[in-house]
Amino acid sequence: MYKSIILLLIALIIFPNLSAKTNDGKNNSLNKPTEYSPEMSAFRPSDDKSTLKLINLQIDVLGLVFFGPQVSLDFQIANFFSVGPYFRWNYGGVLYQAATSEWFSESPNISPASFGYGFSAKIIPPIGSGRHRPYIDLGMERFSGKESWSSDGYLGDHIYEYKANIFHFGAGYRMVSDKAFNLSVGVYLGIYQETENVDFYENSSEVDYNSLEDPRIFPGINLTLGWQFGGK
Repeated sequence: MYKSIILLLIALIIFPNLSAKTNDGKNNSLNKPTEYSPEMSAFRPSDDKSTLKLINLQIDVLGLVFFGPQVSLDFQIANFFSVGPYFRWNYGGVLYQAATSEWFSESPNISPASFGYGFSAKIIPPIGSGRHRPYIDLGMERFSGKESWSSDGYLGDHIYEYKANIFHFGAGYRMVSDKAFNLSVGVYLGIYQETENVDFYENSSEVDYNSLEDPRIFPGINLTLGWQFGGK
């Protein structure tokens, strides 16, 4: 009889303690914060947004094939809009050399001082994180060209000089990296409107003003390397 009572008391003492420990373990496991492994963190949504910096220095390397390499500066007025000047060295373009020499059938002395400078504006809205951006480009350029033909006469070389306004519009795509580098690919159409066409001899003061050419339309492709700096 006494043994039964003692065993019952021991059971009443032990079982409540075991139940309390079990409940504490469950509560601790529920209250413990979830730990993310590196694999799990890759699937968590990111709030990072890529905004363009204040200035973007760009070089159109494909201009070597077309109408000359171009260097430009884009000033970012807003996250989707930029404006800025550019300079094009027409002499360095294979297609410019071909057009000036009648597709290399003639041999004029094309002046290295054949160049253009202008101003352009881009609408470049962000997509998603902002690293992928389509754009529309509008601009105007002032062009100046010069070529000469060798002459053995006393008048010297025969020189031609011409100036033109070039209006262009285009569209393309820009990829922005995590750092400063960005890459743009685009196509454009230019409208060439001649404003001056003169020729004269090197040792003569007489200048002939020639009739202006009709407007011409020409296509092109851009492959532009850019580096951002300034601002955030």
